[in-house]
Amino acid sequence: MGTSIELCVGNVSLSYSKNFMGEDYGYLFQEGDLLRRKTDAINYDYYEEHPEEKVELAEAEELFARKLSRVLPRLELLGFTLEAARAEYQAVIAEAVEISSYSELEGLKKEYLTFEEFCNLACRYPLKDLTSGYVEYETPDRDIISQGRFAADIDVFERIPWTDKSNTYWSEASFLSARVCILSAESMLQIFALNAANVEVEVTWEFGPIVHAGWVQREAFQPAARQRQKVLIATEGASDARIIRRLLDVLRPDVADFFNFVDVNERHHFWGTGNLVKFAEGLLRIEVLNQVLFVFDNDAEGVDAFRKLEQLKLPANMRAMLLPDLEEFREFSTHGPEGVSVSDINGRAAAIECYLDLRLDQYPAAQVTWSNFKKDIDAWHGVLDFKESYSKHFYEQPDDTLLNGNYDVSKLLKLIDALIRQAGLVIAVI
Repeated sequence: MGTSIELCVGNVSLSYSKNFMGEDYGYLFQEGDLLRRKTDAINYDYYEEHPEEKVELAEAEELFARKLSRVLPRLELLGFTLEAARAEYQAVIAEAVEISSYSELEGLKKEYLTFEEFCNLACRYPLKDLTSGYVEYETPDRDIISQGRFAADIDVFERIPWTDKSNTYWSEASFLSARVCILSAESMLQIFALNAANVEVEVTWEFGPIVHAGWVQREAFQPAARQRQKVLIATEGASDARIIRRLLDVLRPDVADFFNFVDVNERHHFWGTGNLVKFAEGLLRIEVLNQVLFVFDNDAEGVDAFRKLEQLKLPANMRAMLLPDLEEFREFSTHGPEGVSVSDINGRAAAIECYLDLRLDQYPAAQVTWSNFKKDIDAWHGVLDFKESYSKHFYEQPDDTLLNGNYDVSKLLKLIDALIRQAGLVIAVI
């Protein structure tokens, strides 16, 4: 008979394979998502009769499980967006139209559901409310009973391209899987997430039974981002890397494993913007295939280096970014030859320390001091006063304080989300 493996959201199957692994969905999960649960695929009566073999159950009951709300950030980063799902659906319709043009039914033009109608149908009922109990084949009107509430909308289901016309369903959940889940698992997850009631439903990948049956080795099922999906973050200095690493770990833990860093805790090999540009030039010469994101401070030196890097015409697997412009920096206290004034420090003095909480009781209000003029970009470069103190204060904060305390992370959230968006543009090309 064999053993199957499925990726599910709630009780709705998104991907099915029998006697082999199928698609590798380990990247949807992280280390803490490995669980053990009882499964219908195991004959527990046998193990009650043979207690000496119960040790095998540990492996047989393994699965990955994660709430849909925590899977979505991983999908977004990899380019599996709702817009990507729309494009996939339109491609399915286009293929269905092309094939039907060669069939005997050429004259009967089918009106397929629009993408919005398709999404509304998929999300008509919360996934947790769908019945999943098996309806026996001997049951009178079994097909209609199995469809449950969906039976009233059967004409609508007929407007789905490539819908499964067979009766391989036995409940509301399996009917929705057979008739609606025509796109990739990643796209269907985005679609089901449109119903707010679904985001706390679990996405599960139950692999224990297929390993227990001997079809696939246990080592094949690993969580976390794959190496080809990871982005190397290259910064001007070790401080930038350490700050960004902590922001990912604390504020965006659901995608932190997609990022690697150069010497986060060790000696930094390319202090300053000039050396970072040279590092990029070296990678270009040896044609590195890894995804790399070069991150520059949003100050005059960073802008100068960023423009030089743009002239190198980076390949698709490499990208450069400046820390984002913020409204908070448009009127910032600065000190220069003409005394203290208020200036826009975006692109001139917004190093990464400026994005930290700048409220320190032992120091006056945050201020930038202009230091040197950059002729290439016709702008003054400035440095935040006491910037090391702001960094020290950041490192001293417990994780809970950064998440729910009085430490102001508003600018840091804008920074890290901008970085994640840029990283997604690099990953999307693989």
